[in-house]
Amino acid sequence: MDELYAKLKEFGRVRANEVMRKHTTFQIGGAVQFLVEVTETEKLVGLLDYLTDEGVPYFILGGGSNLLWTDENFEGVVIKVKTSKFQVKDNIIEAEAGVQLPLVVNLATQNGLAGVEWAVGIPGTIGGATRGNAGAMGQDMSKSVFKAQVWRVGEVVELNNQECGFVYRSSSFKQSGGVVLRVWLKLTPADKKQILIQTQKYSAQRQGKFPAFPSAGSFFKNIKLKDWPGDIQKLPSIYVERQMIPAGWVIEQAGLLGLKVGGATVAKEHGNFIINAGAARQEDVLTLVEKVKEEVYNKFKVELQSEVEILK
Repeated sequence: MDELYAKLKEFGRVRANEVMRKHTTFQIGGAVQFLVEVTETEKLVGLLDYLTDEGVPYFILGGGSNLLWTDENFEGVVIKVKTSKFQVKDNIIEAEAGVQLPLVVNLATQNGLAGVEWAVGIPGTIGGATRGNAGAMGQDMSKSVFKAQVWRVGEVVELNNQECGFVYRSSSFKQSGGVVLRVWLKLTPADKKQILIQTQKYSAQRQGKFPAFPSAGSFFKNIKLKDWPGDIQKLPSIYVERQMIPAGWVIEQAGLLGLKVGGATVAKEHGNFIINAGAARQEDVLTLVEKVKEEVYNKFKVELQSEVEILK
């Protein structure tokens, strides 16, 4: 353990027996053997190479959102990516994986570049958003990513948009492995005032819908219109237009707002948010999730799928 600790210090700041609830937006999670904060892409690559060669289990952590951590201790290394370099050139924003998504939205707005307004107010890093093909308002990362630099089993490669294998809330590196190191977003020049108006519009739509309690963000994937077994004519027109039915709306229609298990609760403000209303454990959340899925299936014959990554 002392030897591993000493080696990890070569790559960044190391904390032993760190409690993960301090590093996730859900504020749930037990202790990890080591947590390493890495601020340089080159050192991130070196650390990944080292841990792989030594057979040491590791987990990549971005902003800590979209994640439900285990209550048990984790024997291995959590790598907290805090790389922060970015630049704008020729309508392209180049950002290291640890750059916060809200910063990218602000940067695009300031430079008169449209395409990421939908991400206003969404927490997390650009690396995590790309890996999970984050999205909202009928848009997602796949519409803007020009290319991504990815570490894959000892080599660093650049993948174009098609090679990233984007699908709804996923990507080729999420499915098959790989760590996003850097992302290039190709955006569209537009009037700054119009970009700001659109950003404010999206922000207003979210106003009052995000609960004040800790959560992982939207817990379930939205439902594709083609998978809806009910009468499409009875759906709100905007859902038909976007070809997507919000999971939160379905959960609300099932009468599940406020449903509680232990310290976990379905938020009253937004059905797709499961909140930590007080000392919730992973077990509470998972039990609540199963109850929600069962009730929704019984009412609509739809199987909800988790969007949040669950580490058991």
